[in-house]
Amino acid sequence: MHNLLKKLNFKNKEKRGMTKKRSAIGLTLAAAILLSTIPGDIYARQGDSGYEGGISSGETPSMTSQSSKSKYQYQYEEPCFLSGVPVIMKGTLTLSKSLKDDSKNQTQVLTTQYTYSLSSGTTDKLSRTLTFVTTITTKPNGQKVESTQLTKASETVNVGGKKYEIRSIADYELTKSILNDTKPAVNYYQGEVISRKKYTVSGSQKTKDYVIVESTTLYTGYDQYWSSAETQIINQEIVRQSSGKAVTVGSVKMEVSTTTKKELEYFENLPEQSSIAGGYVQTQANESVLKYTAVLSELDRYGQPTSKKVTYTKDLKLESFPTSTRLVSPNLNKLRGHHSEENIALMFGLEAFKPEKAADFDPQEYMSRAEFVDAFLKIAPEVPLDPAFNKKKNSSTKKSKKETVTSVFSDVPASHIYLESINEASKRGIISGAGKSKFRPEDLITLSEAVALMINTLGLNGLAPNPVPVTSFKDNDQIPVYARAPMYVAEQIGLISEDAKGYIYPNSNITKAKFADMMRTYIDYMSKDIRKEYMDRLISY
Repeated sequence: MHNLLKKLNFKNKEKRGMTKKRSAIGLTLAAAILLSTIPGDIYARQGDSGYEGGISSGETPSMTSQSSKSKYQYQYEEPCFLSGVPVIMKGTLTLSKSLKDDSKNQTQVLTTQYTYSLSSGTTDKLSRTLTFVTTITTKPNGQKVESTQLTKASETVNVGGKKYEIRSIADYELTKSILNDTKPAVNYYQGEVISRKKYTVSGSQKTKDYVIVESTTLYTGYDQYWSSAETQIINQEIVRQSSGKAVTVGSVKMEVSTTTKKELEYFENLPEQSSIAGGYVQTQANESVLKYTAVLSELDRYGQPTSKKVTYTKDLKLESFPTSTRLVSPNLNKLRGHHSEENIALMFGLEAFKPEKAADFDPQEYMSRAEFVDAFLKIAPEVPLDPAFNKKKNSSTKKSKKETVTSVFSDVPASHIYLESINEASKRGIISGAGKSKFRPEDLITLSEAVALMINTLGLNGLAPNPVPVTSFKDNDQIPVYARAPMYVAEQIGLISEDAKGYIYPNSNITKAKFADMMRTYIDYMSKDIRKEYMDRLISY
């Protein structure tokens, strides 16, 4: 996907930072950048292509305003089967969203409008406008249920010398329901769409003909900072109705995947006499893939379906041009050759480690619980919201909140350097303290505590078997009870592994080098492994 960027990477991978000899000039800090605010942040893109069986480029949209209303435009492709043979329609999808609070019913109401303008050649054209109203209800357990109804519909398709029309909502019945389960760093969702479209056909026939398309769509996905993925499995039955007689034209199965991902790659600076040896580049790109298998009746010379079936298969793909951002490049001369050098450099680039402290950085220094939480929040930000869900906050409100910040733990004073991070972690449900409203911020964090925190952000504790999960580590019996389930899950998904002797030392303290190595594994899981899980298990390609 990132061939353009890869062509620019002249580094010798076998001589990355840690093995390449450089002068004593060292590295200076590049322009610092906060990843939570850079253009192109991943945002919730659930259903951004609609549910018609199409794909979009998913390019980062432009907002028409900074309010709760947003409008985006994407490149879009969709196969059309109305004429009895597949026709690939291409063009644009314009998507607008507006979110309002319904305080009376304690819900939110999202209004979404999809406008499609597509064509294939000079004669085949598709124009479609759909308006959906979604009621979002938060349940006592924190999950959200979304119920969607179609409120307006119009569609005109000119294909194969005929016109197919949906003139009102009466011709398009649809219901959609979805369940969202938001964890500290990931939002999971799954749902279904059931629809029935009745097209009025006009053309050479004097009598009114209809084409009826019944669809069932099952979809699932997730959103988080490092990647997002949505899969749709759509099954359609197409029926042609003429003079009151219904004839099944055929069936279609479509498998659709939409993914957004961020990747990290290290680039060396070729000139030796430079204060900047190189650094990490973060790229972001979106990709949509559709595979269809259509079994349709062969048409006779009058365009009428016969008993003979023809199978059509095709793959469609759209992707956005990647965006890239350079990360902070720290002075790490003292770490040349250290086994964790590259991962430590990445932590500085992501500002999990403070760039201004690079000169005095000690990789073998142990991390306190407070330090760990502060650094971890940079690696696991909150799930980015669709801009339509963001609301303006005036500066006076922000200022007053900042002035009145208090600690949620009795042993974390208001003057504590990591107060805001500790409070944020508590608010997001990442940490719950150590009993009696205490957090023990200065205590050194153990491996078990760190793993429990990491798995908690993913909301995956439920993957561990009951009553007492057992890992394959030789020192499994030394894992604290509270960490048994998280440690089991961490092993299963590859977030932690034993040493050469089979031990993990669950009660050992974590050095900054160990933190860097763990976080690189965590990032790889968030950006690659979880996305692969959603793709490979659900889509046949």
